[in-house]
Amino acid sequence: MAGENTPQDASHAKARYEVIVRAGAAERMDMRQVADMDLDRVPDPEGGVRLLVDMDEAARLVESGLEVTLVQAAPAGPLDPSLIMDDDAAQAWLDERLGGTEQGGQN
Repeated sequence: MAGENTPQDASHAKARYEVIVRAGAAERMDMRQVADMDLDRVPDPEGGVRLLVDMDEAARLVESGLEVTLVQAAPAGPLDPSLIMDDDAAQAWLDERLGGTEQGGQN
């Protein structure tokens, strides 16, 4: 029947894509555009920003005047448990990289 979602349609709707976002040709990128969409982002080595978005979010980025380059598909699924750090492993990782750094703060 028309209107029914097939399993293929359901998995397609969950697909996420790694994209690189850059300012349009005539402007400088205003990170507030991306921040206002509440999307997680990391810097791209070539001056853009990398995001993990669905197609609706990618369309909103393009509509706001940004250049969006699709890098690869990242299908939705459970996170590999081997990629999850516990608190002790995260603290050890930080200590290794920031060893000798004094912690400051208010008590």
